[in-house]
Amino acid sequence: MTARQFVGKEIRHAREAKGMSRVTLARLFPVSESTIRWWESGRTVPADQYVASLIKFVDLPETVRRVIDDLASNEVAPEWLGRWVSVERRATSLLTFEPLVIPGLFQTPEYARAVLRLGKESGVDLEAQIGERLGRQAILDRDDPPPPLFHAILDEAAIRRPVGGPKTMSDQLLRVAELAQRDMIIVQVIPFHVGEHAGFAGSTLMLASLDGTEVAYVDNALRGDVIEKSEDVAAVRRLWQKLSSKARPEDESVDMIKKAAAVWVS
Repeated sequence: MTARQFVGKEIRHAREAKGMSRVTLARLFPVSESTIRWWESGRTVPADQYVASLIKFVDLPETVRRVIDDLASNEVAPEWLGRWVSVERRATSLLTFEPLVIPGLFQTPEYARAVLRLGKESGVDLEAQIGERLGRQAILDRDDPPPPLFHAILDEAAIRRPVGGPKTMSDQLLRVAELAQRDMIIVQVIPFHVGEHAGFAGSTLMLASLDGTEVAYVDNALRGDVIEKSEDVAAVRRLWQKLSSKARPEDESVDMIKKAAAVWVS
């Protein structure tokens, strides 16, 4: 029996001991039933953000958690993504720039499915990836500790590029406009007429503040890099500030987003 199979067997035994179906357990996270099935078969192990909840929901033995920690590199969440998710959870503020798509923390399930399907590799559970992405959004809804200040800058391409079809785009943009009304969320758009800008390299940028220190994250088509070296973090912050100077004010940006949503269903 492999370590993955051992973890899967223990999850299944713990769930059954609680008299809980896969569907019921999946809804508690929430993830898809197929995600639970993959965990129990040993094809994947739970990503870090699910482990504490799994222990709570089914009284999973602590020894199983130690095995999961040893299997940190898994199909659903690469090590570099796991590192950033850990930073994200502890952040008091998050700054991001997205050149092409809506930020993951804002994505609807259908939009996330359309985006993640494009980069899906053989052997990777798409539903598990979607569940991981949507699960990260919990930081915006938490009460204790308070949610981080989340300041997102989008290139206009992110609200104009068709992803998943007209209804998916309209629903997604209305979701962004709704979230932008929250006190702890700021959304700005860099319009096309600005022309070239510092984000033309095409990478996603994020900056997280953690008790006075900052950590950066730069993502491209193949992988993401978590950056902690102070001079490199400072360079990412300067780049983000340049992008911020090109963006429209909050109210104008939200108006742009609402108008774009209307175009998709007109």
